[in-house]
Amino acid sequence: MLTIPELTINWHVLEACNFNCYFCYAKYRQKPSFQHIYKNVLLELSLLKGRVLKLKSGPVLPKSIRVNFAGGEPFLVKDLGQAIELASDLGLRPSFISNGSLITDDFISKFGKRISVAGFSIDSFSRKVNDDIGRIDNKRQQVSLERFHRIFSMFREVSPETMIKVNTVVCRENVREDLTGPLGELKPDRWKALRVIPIHGAEGRQITDSQYKKFLERHKGVAGQVVPEDNEHMHRSYLMLNPEGRFYQREGSSFMQSEPVLQDGAAVALRDVEFDAETYLSRYSQAKEGQKDV
Repeated sequence: MLTIPELTINWHVLEACNFNCYFCYAKYRQKPSFQHIYKNVLLELSLLKGRVLKLKSGPVLPKSIRVNFAGGEPFLVKDLGQAIELASDLGLRPSFISNGSLITDDFISKFGKRISVAGFSIDSFSRKVNDDIGRIDNKRQQVSLERFHRIFSMFREVSPETMIKVNTVVCRENVREDLTGPLGELKPDRWKALRVIPIHGAEGRQITDSQYKKFLERHKGVAGQVVPEDNEHMHRSYLMLNPEGRFYQREGSSFMQSEPVLQDGAAVALRDVEFDAETYLSRYSQAKEGQKDV
């Protein structure tokens, strides 16, 4: 049996987003059900802590559970702050991954201390590159380096224990860029460089092994913890929950999903999921070598 210090469940609370990044697989615009189910789903997830979970790959024992609110863009749901408070009250460790465009100073002031990891998707600081990727809203606005400075500074003031993370999808548009300078200014605790997955909108737009390697070499000087994630590192090593409260995994360009968490409970739903706990644990161990515990 594997003991996992912290098991992260990525809850994609909705598929809608105010940006249109071509490589994002959340392309649908169904009506979100989050506000109707989040209280019961979070209660179910809180029951997983300290319990032996019978997965297809074998039993695992998570000592703690982190719920990572993702999307689409999670800040499009109006009850996100209340969900973060509830998750924290239930003994879960709430976090989020966002494009940063909708987070407000007021939100950070109210809920910052509850958040274990504040994650931001940043692929470039070039207006043209972001425009080419689709990391802009329908008014062609994007998040500036100055705004990210403000967001990061506020989190450090309000909640010094919150880990600040940046995720970058390494793709054709940014693979020749050098982000060392701006990242050095922002000083995230962790920077994850994820190689673009050539599915859905990114089909036929993959980058080569050599390009990805050169990108990583170019960024050796980035301070903090740098975590590269190639495609094989991501395969079945993330636990994902869809907006309906079903665990799912990508299989090529399609999805495999479990029964709803609210039907027979989260522990039962997890039995249907293909999850590589060994790879997940190796990534967690790598993270422990960084500046802060994730």
